Amino acid sequence: MKRFIPVFIAALALFGAAAYAQAAPVYTDGTYQLDYTDAELGSVSVSVVVADGRIESVSLPSGKGDVTLDDESLNAWLATFVAAPDYMKVDAVSGASQSCDLIKYAVQAALKKAAAK
Repeated sequence: MKRFIPVFIAALALFGAAAYAQAAPVYTDGTYQLDYTDAELGSVSVSVVVADGRIESVSLPSGKGDVTLDDESLNAWLATFVAAPDYMKVDAVSGASQSCDLIKYAVQAALKKAAAK
């Protein structure tokens, strides 16, 4: 029984890692632009660049729209957003949760075009 426990734990760890790796989305490389509007959050235009199947950059090509973050905070948050394994789980900037959610949902909508077949 004592020998079984380490083997069981190792199997769970491998299974968990495999499930996580399979769950990570893969996107078709390219640039995806979208004008996004949410009735509660506002409007924003996003440009999402995908390279090697993952998000490489996110920008707001038409200005910030209804995003209320200052430029420095926005750029820092976007860097964290792009680097995150799951961009939808990136914490919002304090006091700007609606702006961060607006960008998240806009990127999510733009990436529907990039979903790998």
